[in-house]
Amino acid sequence: RQVARNHFNCPSMQGLRLENQPTSDDCFGQHWEERLAWNELMSPMTNSLSIAEALSPFTLALLEDTGWYRANYSMAKITPFGHGAGCDFVEKPCLVNGAIPEYSRGY
Repeated sequence: RQVARNHFNCPSMQGLRLENQPTSDDCFGQHWEERLAWNELMSPMTNSLSIAEALSPFTLALLEDTGWYRANYSMAKITPFGHGAGCDFVEKPCLVNGAIPEYSRGY
C-alpha cells in the first residue's frame, strides 16, 4: 500500500488495483490495472512501442508481501506514468465528457 501511495502521491490509496475487466470469469485480476501501470512488467498488455516494461516497486512489494521474497528495491525502475499525479489521477476517470481532465494532462 505504501509503495502505491508514495508513487502516486495519494495518501488515501488502498493499494494498486488489479485489472478488473468485466468479461473476466475470475474474482480478481491477474495483472495490475492497466490504466495505472501500463508499462509495468505485471500489466496486462505488452507494448509495441519498444518501450521496455519495468519491474517496478509495485511488483517487488507484492512479492515481498507474500513472505517468500526479500526485494532489492534498488533494482526497481520507477515508472514515470502517473508518478506524483495525486489522488484525482488514481480515483477519477481518465476522460470526463470526452475530454482529458486537468489531473490527467501530461500522462
